[in-house]
Amino acid sequence: MLTTMEERTSQPAHHAHTGWLYAPQRTWLRRALFQIHLWVGIVLTLYAIAIGLSGSAIVFQDEINRSLHPQISHIAPAPQRMPLAAIIRQVETTHPGWTASSLLDIGKSTQATSILLHPIAQASNGDYRLVSVNPYTGAVLGDAMRYSGVLGWLSNLHYTLLAGPVGLKINGWMAIGLFLLCLTGLVLWWPGVRRWTAALVLRRRKSWRRVNWDLHTVIGFWACAALLLVTFTGIYFVFPEPVSTLVIRATGGSPAETKESLPASRAAVPANTPVMDIDAAIRYVDTLLPKNAPLGYMTIPTGKNPVYNATGYYTGAAPYSKMVSISFDGRTGAILEKSDTHDQVLGRRIIQYFFTLHFGSFGGDGALGIAVKILWVLLGLVPALLAVTGVLMYWNRKLRPRLRRS
Repeated sequence: MLTTMEERTSQPAHHAHTGWLYAPQRTWLRRALFQIHLWVGIVLTLYAIAIGLSGSAIVFQDEINRSLHPQISHIAPAPQRMPLAAIIRQVETTHPGWTASSLLDIGKSTQATSILLHPIAQASNGDYRLVSVNPYTGAVLGDAMRYSGVLGWLSNLHYTLLAGPVGLKINGWMAIGLFLLCLTGLVLWWPGVRRWTAALVLRRRKSWRRVNWDLHTVIGFWACAALLLVTFTGIYFVFPEPVSTLVIRATGGSPAETKESLPASRAAVPANTPVMDIDAAIRYVDTLLPKNAPLGYMTIPTGKNPVYNATGYYTGAAPYSKMVSISFDGRTGAILEKSDTHDQVLGRRIIQYFFTLHFGSFGGDGALGIAVKILWVLLGLVPALLAVTGVLMYWNRKLRPRLRRS
């Protein structure tokens, strides 16, 4: 009877130390997640290396371009600006087969205005060129295709895997795979209650296999949250609608609120009504935007669509995070849509930060911004490190013993 009582009292303690909290290696869930982590990791090895290294390379792309092309970012202001309509006609004349579709960096007194040109024959293939002009003289200061130069090639690799729209979709699905790797890796990292603190630090090891193991698990753990953030925002760039719906639902919003605004009713307008030129449109939209959200981007009506789309970015905010967007009829000036980040639901406001979070540009232009970008460069190296150490772990555990036996 005494023995039976001892067995009964000892059993709970025994079982308490064999569950996932104490001995996760023995659970079937961990073994299943390990197989998922292993094979998804093997499939995505080269992708993880390419996407991580290319991402690190383009973190400082804007700063590098400004250094290489100071004539674009530093212009001596003059009393009078040249009409943009005349500049656009001049640029289109010197670029036959191309049409101006939008303007960037409008109204900056010491910076070039950029004109986005799309090919007339292939307006939907995603190709474009950027022509930077002096807004005071109309002189062309820069003319580059979308993915020109070394940084352009790296950007193309990072965005589309050098495969155009098809590559962009593949990139999105592989980013989902990386997100899954991060989640499963976080679960697999857990060593149990008694050893979790030791799994947080790199230790001096005599065996290179143990050093490799520590590099994979410890660095993977500390970088996991940032990697989840970067991969999730990357998924959004490829699949914006489902990710937007997910974020808005998760923050208590409704999918019906994903639309930023409701279009105003369009009154009948005679077909021969002229469309205001770009200079008149800019003067008009300046009266609609808040003073602290100056115009930064504007589309140019093409074909039968007389609508202007304008965006003003709030000063002092992270890039593309806080803005006012307005669409209006270029013939009558009637506002068709208007949205302000400040008035949007929480989920939509979070999504506005995805760009700056993905590229590490949320620290501003000072020392903090440089420090954040350096961290993002290092973060881009982590997928390559995890891929290499993961392959070495697989070699040590599986391939090497098999080769020895054979």
